[in-house]
Amino acid sequence: MAKLRHPGIELGKMLEARGVSQREFASTINIAHPLLNNILRGNRNINVKIAISLEAAGYEDANYWLTRQLDYSLDIAKKDQNVRKKEEDIKTWNNVARIVPLNYFKKFEDLGIQSSEDIQKIFDLYKVKNYKDLDEKVNTYNPTYFRKSSKFVENKNNVLAWSMLAEHYAEKDNVATFNRSKEKNLINELNEAFYSNVDTKVKCEEILAKYGIKFVILDRPPQTPADGKSFISGKNPAIALSLKYKRLDNFAFTLMHELGHIFLHFTNPNEKSKYKGQEFFVNSSNSFIEEFQADSYAQKSLIPEELWEDFILLSYDFSDDTILEFSEEHRIHPGIVRGRVCHEYPEYYKKRTSITNLNKLT
Repeated sequence: MAKLRHPGIELGKMLEARGVSQREFASTINIAHPLLNNILRGNRNINVKIAISLEAAGYEDANYWLTRQLDYSLDIAKKDQNVRKKEEDIKTWNNVARIVPLNYFKKFEDLGIQSSEDIQKIFDLYKVKNYKDLDEKVNTYNPTYFRKSSKFVENKNNVLAWSMLAEHYAEKDNVATFNRSKEKNLINELNEAFYSNVDTKVKCEEILAKYGIKFVILDRPPQTPADGKSFISGKNPAIALSLKYKRLDNFAFTLMHELGHIFLHFTNPNEKSKYKGQEFFVNSSNSFIEEFQADSYAQKSLIPEELWEDFILLSYDFSDDTILEFSEEHRIHPGIVRGRVCHEYPEYYKKRTSITNLNKLT
């Protein structure tokens, strides 16, 4: 393909062939001589007004000059590295939009992900080098322990987006050194926070940080039926919750469930090598043994089994008064007690109760 020349070069040759001087022609088409000189040298573009003047002076029609100028300008632009990079970024951004929920990330202003200029931030967030690696990561993503409720539609790409964002925020979190020997102390402090239910989310975050566990609460994108995730972030365990429900009993159970994964699986000396690089999600449908283990851990941590057995034996109708009395005696929040009652005896779920207002997460 022949190299495109600036149309001003061609105009100069036309003037030379006709024996017309630059000054004479500048006067003819009523423009400054320096401007014409720069056009003939290829340093200034032929605009609409000049193109019309050239046509009027008998030098091709205006469309001819404008077309030549456009072709030349596009050719130069495509050879410009900055322009080419922007063009590639826009193409990549459009491809990324097909596999990544960009509108979800745009909600988090601190991420700075708003346009194609921010494409590298997407790669950094997903811990990949380029679009090819991103596409492979999205297509091969399969959280082994992710379980979804049949009531919700799952979008695997959105699940991964939520997961990567949780890891991103956990990486920024600075907490104490994790010591698994303090497990009982940690559980006791969390249960006290649940019982008082005052600034519960903030208090739990502070307690977990004191014991070396990172904690993230993160809204989910659409079609992401994940209540929580536990994983290892640097040298510390980490928990991310989505707070699908704004109830204390759900919050407490999900948090304790994820703690179960941390103590039973991720940091257990006899088990942690088995789960290296894995992640756990919890939802209402569980089938893996690890999920059952974590559920059992949560139940026993929130209400010790011997206390629950005594409560079941002594309760006939699980009335609010009975639940409140048990709650006060053992310093277990009534919402947590009723939550387990409804889980094991579903017919009580729709029963009128005064505990609902007490069960609101703060």
